[in-house]
Amino acid sequence: MKKTYIKYDINAACRAIMQEQLTGLGIDYELEELGEIVIKKKVPPAIFMTLQANLKRYGIDILDDQKSQLIQRIKNTIIDMVGRDKLPSSKISHYLAERLQMNYNYISAVFSEHTHTSIENYIILQKIERAKKLLLHDLSLTEISHLLSYSSVAHLSGQFKKMTGLSPSAFKKIISERKKIAHTN
Repeated sequence: MKKTYIKYDINAACRAIMQEQLTGLGIDYELEELGEIVIKKKVPPAIFMTLQANLKRYGIDILDDQKSQLIQRIKNTIIDMVGRDKLPSSKISHYLAERLQMNYNYISAVFSEHTHTSIENYIILQKIERAKKLLLHDLSLTEISHLLSYSSVAHLSGQFKKMTGLSPSAFKKIISERKKIAHTN
């Protein structure tokens, strides 16, 4: 038996699932930004319930209350922001307020209240997740710290260790060793 690894784009997979399910149920829709769909015509309750059940099998939930929707929009905006080639030059609070067209203090309060963490901590978590991916693509710590707008390699390394318990080089070494073991089995 040989173990096989896959690489996937979660956003592309989710879009494909949504398109398949919505089209299959005959729902007139338009996919907008990450996690946003415009349903163009009223959907009968039975079909909507079928859609919810079908999506649930894939771990996708339809958010029906405004605060849950706002929190997901905040998360999606942060994930999109961290995934760009360069983080915005403006303050993150201004960036989020502008993108979401809401007061940052309100955004921050709702996010903290419902996720039990701050927007700043969520951004750090997303930056470290992106740093992990970039390390696996053989980018140097200098390149990664620049891409993720860290003030220095030491700052990136410190946050990485604080969030993962490992230094970036130890993380990369462990992943390399796991790949070697997997290829020999």
